[in-house]
Amino acid sequence: MGKFLNTINRWKFDKKMRYLVTVSMVLTALVVLTVSTVSSVKAMTDQTRTMLEEQNDSMSQNFESWLSNYKSLAIAMIMDASIQAYLKSDGLSDENYYTLASDARDSLLNCTNMWSSMNFIAVVSKKFDSYIYKGDSALENTQFIQVYENDYSNCKAAQDGAMKIGFNNAYFKGNSYTLNIYYPVYNVSKLSGELGLLCMNFNDTSLDQIFSKKNSNVKSDISVIDTDGVIVSISDRAAVGTKVDYLDAIDGKKGNFTKEGKLYIYEKLKGWNFYVVSSIPIIELYRPSIDVIFLMAMPMIVMVGASLVVVGKVIKKAYKPLDKVVKKMDAVASGSLETRLDEEMIGEDFGKIAIGFNAMMEEIQVLMERVKLEQRQREQIRFNALQSQIQPHFLYNTLECIHWQALAEGNGEISTLVKALAKYYRICLSRGKDIIPIEQEVEHIRNYLIIQNMRYDNIIDSEIELDESLKNVLIPKLTLQPLVENSIYHGLKVKDGKKGKVTLSMAREGEDVFITLEDSGTGMSQEEICEMNRSISEYDESFGYGVRNVNKRIELLYGSEYGLRYKKNEPEGITVEIHIPYSHEAER
Repeated sequence: MGKFLNTINRWKFDKKMRYLVTVSMVLTALVVLTVSTVSSVKAMTDQTRTMLEEQNDSMSQNFESWLSNYKSLAIAMIMDASIQAYLKSDGLSDENYYTLASDARDSLLNCTNMWSSMNFIAVVSKKFDSYIYKGDSALENTQFIQVYENDYSNCKAAQDGAMKIGFNNAYFKGNSYTLNIYYPVYNVSKLSGELGLLCMNFNDTSLDQIFSKKNSNVKSDISVIDTDGVIVSISDRAAVGTKVDYLDAIDGKKGNFTKEGKLYIYEKLKGWNFYVVSSIPIIELYRPSIDVIFLMAMPMIVMVGASLVVVGKVIKKAYKPLDKVVKKMDAVASGSLETRLDEEMIGEDFGKIAIGFNAMMEEIQVLMERVKLEQRQREQIRFNALQSQIQPHFLYNTLECIHWQALAEGNGEISTLVKALAKYYRICLSRGKDIIPIEQEVEHIRNYLIIQNMRYDNIIDSEIELDESLKNVLIPKLTLQPLVENSIYHGLKVKDGKKGKVTLSMAREGEDVFITLEDSGTGMSQEEICEMNRSISEYDESFGYGVRNVNKRIELLYGSEYGLRYKKNEPEGITVEIHIPYSHEAER
């Protein structure tokens, strides 16, 4: 993202504007297209869902009617007097058996004649081992005797009553799927046990029409399942008899759910143990919207493209005067300070820019001359500063000669004083460095205390603890000396001849170093110390290397979290704490 923004920042203004307009128009078109698409898709999916629900409801009503017709037929057949008489007989031992059987067959024949889709109808006696059978297909083709008992036991009860329905390829040696209806036959004249079983087999074309995809306005799959989830009827005959994997999602008598990318709409048949289920892939719900989206997108793309061409030409024409200004600025950047803009040729809108540009170039030329003059003056000052460095070298070399002369004449005090003064000035110079190791700064303090003790008759005791692990830590030059001088002149010297003491210690805490300078002088009141800490960051040029300037130098070098902090000692004296970061010469 950062690289992309950097790339955009390097573009010319007209290119940025074209990019901005292009992105804005494309985003606007996308938003409009998205909103339109979402609303269109929602409307069409709702419409498709409604059509599926209506179709499912229609299928349910047709299937209910179909089941009711078959049930009515079954009830009519089991109540038929000839069938009742046949099943009530004692079989072959009954002298009227053949007459009763013939009458029952006639009833079955009449039924097959009335129902063209019926393959066969049979009545099996439970009282005696016999049956009657009528149909267009012979027994050896249908395999009725071998199949009916097993198929009857496997079929699902169609309702809370005794009727059972199956749709499978159990008969006809597995070569065709047929509808099988079974209904127990009871004695209708008195309440008694089961007399036999009515078996009917159909090639039901109406059932095929109900569940044919060609009969559907929407490309959906329609199936009938029983309450155990077993498929009773579906367009894919191979799936008949298998169990669905969505039974747990069916809740109640009517509803819908989604599973594995499909929408399922189900409705339970009133009074029957079956559900009519319509399913459609979710993607099919959105398919009608694709044409609409395409018809909307194409004109919008053409409009956006034409608008971008027009806007690009407008931006190019509008940018032309500014481009002239940019080219003139490039000429200035290459060093041509005599470059000027023609105020009349640049257009009215950019006239003020041209006037300002020309005035700026005039001022720049004046300033350039002034800078050249100041640069010559600065070089002269630097030359004078380099010359002045010769004087401190000459001074401490001369002091070194005086030291050896005093030592030769046996004057130890003068020798000590001069040697300390020479070292003092040598560290002050420090080869031009502003930051030196603590070890050198401590040596500078020691030499300074030697000079002051000889000057004030040894009134100053000192205790300096130099931590070997911190001797190479860097500190701004002349940080400690102004603080020690402050302790002497404002604390120890005013004690009326009494001796005082200066203690210097240091410690490291993580990445910070704390140097502590204590004195036993007269000290300050707590109010004065608070005022000192409050105003210590205020720079005062007239103070030279005073306390405030020491603190300011530390803050400028390391940050405002570093610097000096004063504390009141008990019973007398003050302590100043110098806080600097841990850094040493190896890191420089």
